[in-house]
Amino acid sequence: MERISHTNSETEWENLIGKKHSAAKKHGFNDAAVSEIIGSILLVSIVVTAASIVGVVLWSQPSPEKIPALDVVISEDTGNKMIHLYHDSGDSLSRADIKILVDGNDATTNFKKSGLSDWSTWGAGESLDYDFNTGSAPKKVQIIYTGFGSSSVLVAAYF
Repeated sequence: MERISHTNSETEWENLIGKKHSAAKKHGFNDAAVSEIIGSILLVSIVVTAASIVGVVLWSQPSPEKIPALDVVISEDTGNKMIHLYHDSGDSLSRADIKILVDGNDATTNFKKSGLSDWSTWGAGESLDYDFNTGSAPKKVQIIYTGFGSSSVLVAAYF
């Protein structure tokens, strides 16, 4: 009887089931399940990268600018040809941060606070007055906030 060598068939069997490759067997390495480990590492790194990108997008937005709160009573005194702006409540405003438009024209410099034309801030309880003796009665008055490079209408009155 002829003797059957199991070494060749065992080696072929191991290669077929993936336990050892010929190069790994030659050098004594076992590389089974390496692709699963590499796949897991890649998957975790992709998830971490995606989460980082989402975090940067969400938290790197500039904070919204604060538009001042303002409650103003705008009245017209046709007998004295005056417009009165009474700051009833809200935030104090800097003259540099607002424009007061009368019929669409900037008239901020024409408004006087307590008779003085060079006012710098306007706070609650204070009045600004505009004398329109030189022209006709205005039809529209707007207070525009111009801080932070953008414009927002705070108050408007139509007569």
